[in-house]
Parts: sequence; structure tokens; C-alpha cells
Amino acid sequence: MHNREYAEDLDANLRLVRALAPVHCTACDGYHLARAHKRLAAPDALDRPEIIQAARDRLVLHRTHAPFEILIAGCGDSNLLATAAEAVSEAIPARYTVLDRCQTPLLVCKDYARRHDLALQTRQVDMSAPAGVFAADLIIVHSLLRFLPLSCHIVTLQALRAWLKPGGAMMFSHRLIGLHRSEPYYRAEYETAAPILALLAEAGLRIVSLHEQAEENGPRRRLFALLSAA
Repeated sequence: MHNREYAEDLDANLRLVRALAPVHCTACDGYHLARAHKRLAAPDALDRPEIIQAARDRLVLHRTHAPFEILIAGCGDSNLLATAAEAVSEAIPARYTVLDRCQTPLLVCKDYARRHDLALQTRQVDMSAPAGVFAADLIIVHSLLRFLPLSCHIVTLQALRAWLKPGGAMMFSHRLIGLHRSEPYYRAEYETAAPILALLAEAGLRIVSLHEQAEENGPRRRLFALLSAA
């Protein structure tokens, strides 16, 4: 069950995306509009309980008085930010950094952060050629690789690893799906976990925990891993 204190206003998100997409989107306006409609009809997003539990487990290990720094690499909308905010709640001060190539979801996240009084910075970053210096206690990566060309995946993962603070962790989620099932907005797919796990190792990431399971009411499988710097 969602914490109402950190609930998203999905009606407002749809209205906002309708206003923003024609101004800020290039070829991604259809994706953001379709996602806003889909979330309104089915608000529960994949991996929410897993992300919340993993984040709370990491909070226990945060021994300093510095704010807990959470970075979301590729947001799509305010879902991952809302999930992270619910996980942290009032446990300790937290700061959020959200990256995306498009301004539309970043502005949706800014609206969410304003309504919930979150310390948020957003940055327009193309994660296929990531630039910038960040330092995160926790990085959330959900379905990001599907939107990036296969040839860029190692560079992306290496950058994410470099942004982890010492002792930091990355929550990584990815759907496994047949190549023939790919949708227009996706640039790459993996049918099995093996090549993803090989990429993670090559990028210098160590698997702390790993779960692979079938999605409910569908043939697809999903991979959920907690990672640290090797």
C-alpha cells in the first residue's frame, strides 16, 4: 500500500505532460503521453516494494550526519522519485538527483518535489554518453538500458559505478524480453540475464543480491539486483 503522504497526483501529471511534451519532447512525446495515460489507469509500478525495502536496508548502513544522496538515472515520470521518497520518509535528511535526457519528466519531478518539499536537483543528461560528476549513496536504475543503444551500455554502467560513493549501492531493474517484442521507443533488449550480468561485471559492479522472476500475468521475466562497486 502506498504512503498517502508521498502519493503522486497522476491526473495532474497527465495534464502537465500534455502541456510540456509539445514544448520539450523531440521523438519521445508519444512515450511520455502514453506512460502518463497508462499510469493513470494502472498506478502500481513494477518493483516498488523491492525498491522501498532495498532503500530502507541501505539507510540502516548510513552512519554519517550528511544527507542521504539518492540519484535516479532515467526517470520517465515522478514514479521513481515518489518511491524513493516513501522509502526514506522522515528517517534521515535526503537529497535527490534526477537525470533524464528530456526536460518533460524532469519538470514533472520538479512539480512532485515542490508539492512534497523534497530537496531535488534535476539535470538533463543523455545516459548513452553520460557527462557530469555526481556522488550518490544510492543509485536507482530502472529499465534504463532498454532506451539506449546496445553499444553504449558499458559506458553507461561504468559512469554509474563512478558516481557511487564509497559504500554506496545501486538498485538495478531490467525486464527480460524477446527481441521481437520490442516497442518503438526501446533501442535494445536482452532475452536472458547472462549478458547483463557480464556487463555489470565488466563495468566493475559486484552483485550483492539478485532476483529473477516472471512478471505476473505475462511471459516476461524481470531482473532485480542490488549492486556495489567491485
